[in-house]
Amino acid sequence: MDREQLMAAVFHLMEVESGALTCDQPGHAGGHTCVSVSDDGVAVDDAFDSRYVKAYWRGEPPMAVPDEHDWDQAWVHGMRAVLDGQDAEGRLVVAVAQRTIPEPVEPPEELSWVQRLVAITDGPSSPVPQPDWAAVEARLGTPLPTDYKQLVEAFGCAGRFNGFFDVFDTGELIWHTEYYAGDDLMPGEEYPAFPARGGLIPWSKNEHEQTYFWITEGSDPGRWPVYAVDSLDEGTRFDCTATEFLYRQMTDPHHPFHIAAENARGHWFEDLPR
Repeated sequence: MDREQLMAAVFHLMEVESGALTCDQPGHAGGHTCVSVSDDGVAVDDAFDSRYVKAYWRGEPPMAVPDEHDWDQAWVHGMRAVLDGQDAEGRLVVAVAQRTIPEPVEPPEELSWVQRLVAITDGPSSPVPQPDWAAVEARLGTPLPTDYKQLVEAFGCAGRFNGFFDVFDTGELIWHTEYYAGDDLMPGEEYPAFPARGGLIPWSKNEHEQTYFWITEGSDPGRWPVYAVDSLDEGTRFDCTATEFLYRQMTDPHHPFHIAAENARGHWFEDLPR
């Protein structure tokens, strides 16, 4: 089966209308279909990236796939997923599988927004380094919101929420702030850049060219509003903290800046090397 045939087979199996998933390989249970790959050098990532939502998990994949293979990554759509990996001989393996999706559970209201983000994502997969906040704030020339500092301390932020949202770590925060410094008007054309009075400090971006800032108005960073700028450079003010904005953006389908991975369902934080 060449690449074109492989893609056609996978795209067909990813639709529920294709019927139940079964596998004719010896010892394989139901709930998935292994798709044969004749060319071990075939590239599948680009085709799946453009069509499905990238998935993330820890431990065993939450799909009905044979455990003798080493699964590298998955893409999801509705109740099905396509995975690629290697068999015991290191050859490429592709499978389409039924997904296991737990019902979402809303964290208790008494949790802080940072704690809620940890609750819905399970937090980072490994310990994160702790910043020298005194040095960071001295370099920027301003204190930073406590909730942002707690977020970085919890996640490190060298990663991505829900496959879309990047929160700047301290190095990125400094770089972006200094990059914009001195601009008369920032994206959105309503506010100047920090360190101007009430200027903007960028703290996050996403895969859809949207950028999120603090409006540095007032002496209390904990009360700085969020200013969200879309890909057309149109800005919207939100009177909430960065972590509340991030949580609602990820979980509320009615949020103005919600980017729904509707077919992914669930929330995760993926550690990324930087």
